[in-house]
Amino acid sequence: MDGDEQNSSRNNLAWACRSCNVTIGAAMKRHGLGVRTRQFNPAVDTGARTLGQWITAVLSMKGESDAMEPSAAVEMIRATPAARRSRFAQEIWQARRERGTDRWATSGR
Repeated sequence: MDGDEQNSSRNNLAWACRSCNVTIGAAMKRHGLGVRTRQFNPAVDTGARTLGQWITAVLSMKGESDAMEPSAAVEMIRATPAARRSRFAQEIWQARRERGTDRWATSGR
């Protein structure tokens, strides 16, 4: 109610759907109250959370690991947001550059 997420007292909380909560947050911002934050949406914020989880899913999907069922691996890969997949790709290529294992991809072999 007061825009302070740290204030979790019962009097400062209100039930609202996502749409209403965003509207309330925008109104509070216009009046200089509170701080807008990125909300957690479990339907959207799923998939691999770490590079290790991503690699496990990819290897399982390709049949190179039995760490998880291929169907679960495909589900995890599809549920991973594009920005996170891009970050994982950057991490992989950075590690390959550091190890010198990226040369085959750029040398045309």
